[in-house]
Formats: sequence, structure tokens, C-alpha cells
Amino acid sequence: MSPVALTVLRNTLFGLGGRLMVKALAFAFSVWVVRRLGQEAFGHYATALAYVAAFAVLSDWGLAPYLVREIARDRRRGEAMLMDAMALRFLLSLGTIGLILGMAWWHQQPPFLMGGIALAALTLVLYAAQGPLEAALQGIRRLDLVSAAGVLQQLLFVGLGTAALVLGWGFYGLIGASLVGLTAALLLTAWAVRSLGLFHLQRPEWSVWPSLLRVGLPFGLIGLAVNLSYKVDTILLSLWWPAGVVGWYNAAYNLIFSIAMISNAVNVALYPSMASLTDPEALAAVIRRSVGYLWMLSIPFAVGGWMLGDRLIPALYGPSFLPSVPAFRILIGVVPFMFLSEYLGYVILVRNQEWLVARSLILSTTFNIAANLMLIPRYGLMAAAWITLLTEILLVGQYGLLLRLWRGIPMGLLGKPALAAGIMGLTLWAARGLPLPTLLILGAFAYGLALWGLRALGSAEWDLLRGIFRRSPITGEVG
Repeated sequence: MSPVALTVLRNTLFGLGGRLMVKALAFAFSVWVVRRLGQEAFGHYATALAYVAAFAVLSDWGLAPYLVREIARDRRRGEAMLMDAMALRFLLSLGTIGLILGMAWWHQQPPFLMGGIALAALTLVLYAAQGPLEAALQGIRRLDLVSAAGVLQQLLFVGLGTAALVLGWGFYGLIGASLVGLTAALLLTAWAVRSLGLFHLQRPEWSVWPSLLRVGLPFGLIGLAVNLSYKVDTILLSLWWPAGVVGWYNAAYNLIFSIAMISNAVNVALYPSMASLTDPEALAAVIRRSVGYLWMLSIPFAVGGWMLGDRLIPALYGPSFLPSVPAFRILIGVVPFMFLSEYLGYVILVRNQEWLVARSLILSTTFNIAANLMLIPRYGLMAAAWITLLTEILLVGQYGLLLRLWRGIPMGLLGKPALAAGIMGLTLWAARGLPLPTLLILGAFAYGLALWGLRALGSAEWDLLRGIFRRSPITGEVG
């Protein structure tokens, strides 16, 4: 692998620690929240968050990913946009809050749920400042500071959220705790940005707003399509099915997103580094290796989750969530495709082809919404689960065709991990009478051993690992 590509992967790996710690803490807390609230109250909480998440990107308009890319390429030019991006996002957030509340009122949501949606929507005002400032830190690849703000936010959310649930404040207390955590993260991010000289107070230049809206539009469409495809099923379930069904579905879905956060942490760290690469060969090397490793990392989750779903769900959430198991066994198949789709979308973005990403996502999201509207009223959470899986497969297929991806990736990078995961699945089936913790350890050991036996991890991978922890051939620094 070229020195530049090696440096990108090294910087990526060293930037993941804080993010993965945050995700692990968030996962543990989310499991406790589900158990504490129960399926009905958790269904209300998931519905309130779904309304905000589905339309939140309208308050950003795609400005955050655009800023990351531009600051990574030209720091001075990107810095000049920050004040205008923040002012524009503040106005957009107010309009988005009005749209969210209008949608919830049109759907005739009950007053207590309307209150929860309104409270959760206040996060958009805070993100109007947090989003651009965090994008600035990502653009200069200070992922340590981004991670520090994320850790602070999550610690406050977990601590205050735990207190709120113990005091009986329900999901209103959880949303309030998240607002406090986000405020603290915003203050820390603002301090970091000012300390690094990235931001200076100045009057917004209204004349540049139309151009910002224009360049951000494809990124905004991408975000809107992604959020709708992930959240519209929860909103539609809340309209036709009891809150308990929404809770069962989101308990299963939360596990999928907890796993997918691994790939999200990788991609957030990798995006600015890829955007700064000018050597096509180095970028191609990073793409080929990254796709193979993402597949290798994700496929055992799909196989192991399908095998152990009937043990895992009640162990985490309690026996009242057993109806989540069939949906979980379908949704777990999304994981490898979700890992790949997010990464491949970033690959197309760094090629300045964001409209192709937007077109692909609009097509897959249109399918998702239409299918959910037709099937959820009759088939409920099982329809939502199958449609989620098919949507992600459709998206990866489109990206693969756009990038002519399958010609450049050695089939061993895909076939050998799949075979190793199959061997792991057979091992778990043969040992299914053992306790769940033992099965999890056994599955990980069987998969690793199978990878080694199939030589999926060869000398190139060991050389890569050794190179990552050596001093950089470019900068002379580690990480």
C-alpha cells in the first residue's frame, strides 16, 4: 500500500477510540432505557425522536458535510463560511421545527406526544451552532476534539438520563438530559474552535446565502433521503399500530444501529482524509481495502445475530420483547449492506459526484416510503423489517454500479469472510445449548480461526497493521 494511503488508514484508526467508547456507552444505556421504560413508553420515546430525526437534515441543508470537504481541501476558504453557515442554519432550524410540529399535528398525535416532539425538536437550534463548528474540527482532522465533545455529551446524557428515569420523569426527562448534554458539547466545541483560530465573530454576508443553499442542496437531499428511509417506518407504525409494536420494532432496530455505529465511526474519521487525497491510485487502494475490511467486520454480526436472536433479545430487554425476535432476524441482515452503503456514499462524495449519491438515495427512499405505506398498515413491523433490508440492498447495488466496484475488489476479500461466517454459524448451531456469553465468545473465536484457516488474513494484513503502528513515512509521527 502506498505511504499516503497507509497514513490515511493510520489516522483513521487512531481517531476511532473516543467515538467507539461513546458508542459502547450509548449502547449499554439504550438497553437499560428500553428495559426501564417498557415497550409502550419506549414506543412513544422512539416516535418522538423519529419525527425530529426524519426531518432534521432540513435544518442543516447539507452544509455540514459540505463544510467538512471544503475545509479539508482549503482551510482558509472553509473557515470563511462558518459564520454564514451558523446563521443560515439557525433560521432553517426554526422553519424545520414548525414543519415537524405541523406534521405531528396533521397525524393527530396525542398532546403528551406532541410535547415530547416539541422538546426534542429544540435540539435543532443547538445543532445550528454545533454542526458547523464540529464540521470545522473534522475538516482539519482534529477528531480527538470531536470525540472529547461526544464523550462529554454522552456522559451527561447517561448520568442525567438515569436520574430522570429513577425520578419517574419518563421520556420527557430523557429528552431534557439529551439537551443538557448537547449544550455542554456545544460549549466545548466552540472553545476548541476558537482556541485553534478557526472561527472569528463577524457579520453574516447575506449575499453568499443563495450560493450556500445551492451547493448544500445535494448534500441536504442525501441526508433527507437517508433519514426518511430510516425513520419513516417508525412514524407509520405509530399511526396504525399500538405503541407497544413501535417499541418492539425499535428495540430490534436500535441493536442494528448500535452495530452500524462502528462503520459510522470509521467513515466519519476516513471522510476528511479521503477528501484531501489527490493521488487516484492511493484513493483506489484505500477504497479496495476498506470495502473488504468493512465486509469482514460486518458479516459475522449478520450470521451470529440470526443464530442467537432468540437468546439475545430477551437477555438484553427482557421476555416482554420476545415479539421483536422475528423482526430482528430480518433486520440483522441489513448490517453488512449498511456498512458498505455509508462508506460507498462517502467515496462518491469525495469524487465531487454528490448528485449521483442524491439520485441513488432518492430512488431507494422512494421505494422505502411507497412500500411501507402499502404494507405496514396490514403487516406491521415484519413489513417494516423486510422493506428496510431490501432498501439497503437496492442502495448498495446502485453504488456498486456507479463505481464499477466489483471489478477492482479481489473476490477473496468478500468470499472468504462469508465462508468463515458460515463456519461460525454452524459452530453456534452445534453448541446452541451453551450459555449465551459462552456462545458469543465461541462465535468470535470460531470466526477468527476460520479467517486464519482460510488465509483471509494474510501477510498483507499483518504488514498493514505493523505499518499503522510504525512512524509515519510522511510526517514522522505516529497517528
